[in-house]
Amino acid sequence: MGKIDILKIAKIAQAEKKINPNIIDATIGMFYDDESKLIIPDVEKAFKNLDLFETFKYGATDGGKVFEENLIDWVLDEKREMLEKKFMLTGISTPGGSGALSMVFNSYGEIGDKALVSDLRWRYDYFLRTAKMGYHEHKLFDGEHFNLKDFEEQLAYLAKNQKKIIIVINDPCHNPTGFQLSEEEWQAIVKIVNKFDQNEIILTFDLAYFDYDPRGFKNARKTFEFFMDLKEHVQVLICFSASKSFAMYGVRLGGLIGLHHNKAQYDFFKKDVIDDALGKWSTAPSVGVGIFNQLVAQKEQYLKTLTRLTLTLKGRGEIFLEEAKQAGLDIYPYRGGFFVLVKSKNPELDFENLTKEGIYLIPMESGLRVALCGITTKEVYGLAGKIHKTLDRRDYSGNGEKQDI
Repeated sequence: MGKIDILKIAKIAQAEKKINPNIIDATIGMFYDDESKLIIPDVEKAFKNLDLFETFKYGATDGGKVFEENLIDWVLDEKREMLEKKFMLTGISTPGGSGALSMVFNSYGEIGDKALVSDLRWRYDYFLRTAKMGYHEHKLFDGEHFNLKDFEEQLAYLAKNQKKIIIVINDPCHNPTGFQLSEEEWQAIVKIVNKFDQNEIILTFDLAYFDYDPRGFKNARKTFEFFMDLKEHVQVLICFSASKSFAMYGVRLGGLIGLHHNKAQYDFFKKDVIDDALGKWSTAPSVGVGIFNQLVAQKEQYLKTLTRLTLTLKGRGEIFLEEAKQAGLDIYPYRGGFFVLVKSKNPELDFENLTKEGIYLIPMESGLRVALCGITTKEVYGLAGKIHKTLDRRDYSGNGEKQDI
């Protein structure tokens, strides 16, 4: 299957919906409330309160000390004090969560090496290619669970062939499946990476959607507790997306947080990573930094808004899952978040057939991604059944209409 231009498909869907409001545009990962509004009032207010003089000036490459403190406080929350007993912490502003991932591969990766990624994933391939790296896949699922056996086997394979290994884990609200690791699975992952003490491991924690974890803001951060058991050869780099958490996607703001075991790791981040950012984009947009700093200063108020959005998203997921079960629509394990992945043996053909029915999804290697974040709760009702009906019209050999056997 060729490379899919998600933004191009989304633009087509948006144009079609302007003509016909009944079009279902479940293409892109942006949260719209049930009135189809994208902009969160708290964020709009913070934007209007920006000091234009400060906003239009060049900012610091790392976002500044206030941003670094706010970034660490927001992401780690009550777990910060615990983590500081074991790790030295650093943070830097990036243009979106994408910028944070770019920093990991470019600053920590070795040319020609391969990163360990899951077979179902977001488009890390683009960032790896730019860093002149490749990828090695492990199977994400074993039934309804994370495939720990294959994860360890593929990590062992890489460990024999390269000294340094970058592992990417996207959790919770995995893109594109909505899967979430259990506490037991996270503990098992920590035990596995600890075994490979002859290698340097960079555990890249892509938590772009974790502020929409259906368990809630505080419970989502329990994962950080498991990092306290990591050995010194495993360094954690956390990729955060303020673009997602504050629904300011076009502003492009994210952050990279380092959990360092020693001063050498800390110094590398403070010098080499920041130098790498300086050589790539100079500074992240001051608009996003300013909005973020304001909202973190009013954290408790914004958390009320975030809870409301998360509950709305959770409700959409519950409706889709129940109706998918009733319709017999086969999906990958979903626990919450922006996306559901419908299983398909011919995603491109299914995509084309669905557009004829006024339903726009994103075709991926192993299925069709449904962006529950981008449609209203009203639009979720009946969607699973419509998708199943359209997919069920043909066999999975791609031969057109379903054949009698």
